[in-house]
Amino acid sequence: MKKYPLAGKNLFLLLIFLMACCQFAAAQKNKVDSLQKAYQKNKQDTTLVELLQEKATKVYLTSNTDSGMLCMKQSLALSRKIHYKNGEVRALAGIATYLNIQGDLPGTLRQTFAVLPQAIQIKDYNVIVQCYNNIGLTYNILKDYKKAKENYKKAMVIAEKAHLYDLALIEYNNVARSFVDNDELDSALFYTQKAYNLALKSNNNHNLGYLIRNFGIIQFKRGHYAHAIDFYNKSIKSIPGNNNHYLLSEDYRRIAEAYQHLNKVDSCIDFAKKAFEQAKLARNPDQVQLVTKLLADVFLSKSDFKQAFDYQQIMIKAKDSLFSQQKTLQVQNLAFNEEQRKHEQEAAAIAYQNRIRLYAVVGILGVFVLIASILLYANQKRKKANSLLKQQNEQIQTQHKALKKTLAELKTTQTQLIQSEKMASLGELTAGIAHEIQNPLNFVNNFSEVNTELIDEMEQEIGKGNFEDVKTIAADIKDNQQKINLHGKRADFIVKGMLQHSRNSTGERQLTNINVLADEFLKLSYHGLRAKDKSFNAEMITHFDENLSKVNVVQQDIGRVLLNLFNNAFYAVNQKSKTLGEDYKPAVKVTTSTENGQVIIKVKDNGIGIPDAIKEKVLQPFFTTKPTGEGTGLGLSLSYDILIKGHNGTLDIVSKEREGAEFIISLPSN
Repeated sequence: MKKYPLAGKNLFLLLIFLMACCQFAAAQKNKVDSLQKAYQKNKQDTTLVELLQEKATKVYLTSNTDSGMLCMKQSLALSRKIHYKNGEVRALAGIATYLNIQGDLPGTLRQTFAVLPQAIQIKDYNVIVQCYNNIGLTYNILKDYKKAKENYKKAMVIAEKAHLYDLALIEYNNVARSFVDNDELDSALFYTQKAYNLALKSNNNHNLGYLIRNFGIIQFKRGHYAHAIDFYNKSIKSIPGNNNHYLLSEDYRRIAEAYQHLNKVDSCIDFAKKAFEQAKLARNPDQVQLVTKLLADVFLSKSDFKQAFDYQQIMIKAKDSLFSQQKTLQVQNLAFNEEQRKHEQEAAAIAYQNRIRLYAVVGILGVFVLIASILLYANQKRKKANSLLKQQNEQIQTQHKALKKTLAELKTTQTQLIQSEKMASLGELTAGIAHEIQNPLNFVNNFSEVNTELIDEMEQEIGKGNFEDVKTIAADIKDNQQKINLHGKRADFIVKGMLQHSRNSTGERQLTNINVLADEFLKLSYHGLRAKDKSFNAEMITHFDENLSKVNVVQQDIGRVLLNLFNNAFYAVNQKSKTLGEDYKPAVKVTTSTENGQVIIKVKDNGIGIPDAIKEKVLQPFFTTKPTGEGTGLGLSLSYDILIKGHNGTLDIVSKEREGAEFIISLPSN
């Protein structure tokens, strides 16, 4: 025997499913509440149309069909009044759905056939799917399973193409039910399982109840009545709020049918009566006639002829409301008229295509005549054009040679300008290096002198035999030697940084500590500006991510980028301090972090900022806001090229005039 997805599942999984159903019901209510609040706030008619339709669809569809139909009619009247076509089409489709629920099958088809072309015209795929679904449901009630299945499949295809997966799941379920009703159980199981897998994959838990019921029906039809009852009970528990009278009626009726086959007559009658009460609340004549037929048969088997007769009368009345001769003729006429309309449309389309083909043939002949005339005219002009082209080619060759020479001169000039920019920044760097390198050199000299004195003292203690003091002095010498080595490496780093900055990039990448690199160049840039202007002072703020991983970059290139950004930041705050005086506190802030696999470096100042009018130009070559002689306009341009072309990074600018600017570097972390 085949296993089904919910068979034998424990209570824990069922509780999870019920919680998901409750969340969906709450989400539906929240949407109605949000539309209610929106309308109270804006008083827009279109919002009121959507609110009425949402109430009809989500609140009243399964609990109060009269209120639902009233909401749909109100939304239709308002949509027509304000000429809101989308609202009108959705209202008409909703009314057709309610007519189907109430058992007015001719009204359902008449309304649906009228609204379907309008929905197709405005490309409202939700309504198109709804229309085909209504047609399918109507034919299914009439037991024309072939037509029902055809319309369900049309709805399913459209829903899938429009990515309306909730509606696609419903159509999978309807197709499966058509196969069930026609006793094609393998096909029914295939579509139910397909829908079930899609629902789980898309976390669409609120449609699982329909599919659970399908598994139960298939089990019932295969004679596994106890398993079928288990599925129906799970389906009942999945109904949000336990207030969907239509679904409760169907589940109770199917449980009753299963108990009938298990010869448990009392249980059968109990659940059949529950189904009857729910069918009356749903005002669904189809469900009423199905359950009353079951009750009539059961009481007849118990020889309770009075109750059998009473329920049979109710069944006949409900059946007449669905399948009266007049309604059957109306349905047949509507179906015939719809088929005629489709044939007429197809004939009109064929005639239109034939006219198009005729026009195309005439057009092609006209084009050939025109082309022949053009060719004759062109042949006369060709000889004159050849002579002119020969002269122009000679001129182009001469101009090409001149342009080639000019391009070579421009490349040479560009190389010189780039080198000039590098030397200019190197000059600014030199003053900062002189200040920065003095500190480690002072440490090296001081600790060297201290070590010399300690060695002399150690020799004296050795002579005295005080070896404990000798060990203490040796430890001090070792400690001092480590400090000498540390500050020597710092000086070596600064010198190497200067050399790397001055030479052309080798393009060789190496793992680099961005925090150390940024800290060194920030200090060098600051002291470089201080060397040119002793009055300048600014606060340097750093927030470095201690857990920042090393980045594989060309160190001298990234150092050059950082130096350009620091120089610009200090220049901006220096310019602002000259105009605002002591009340202004210049500051440059550098931050490093890791975000989404990227190393982020932010350089922010509270300087003069960049006006919006030139923000797009500052990265262009040779554009500068500095006075003549103070900038080449290549710093930011070269920095942009290094980051974008050389390191697959980005450079973004956030600025507000007179309030400061922030440059944001993003580099791949690996």
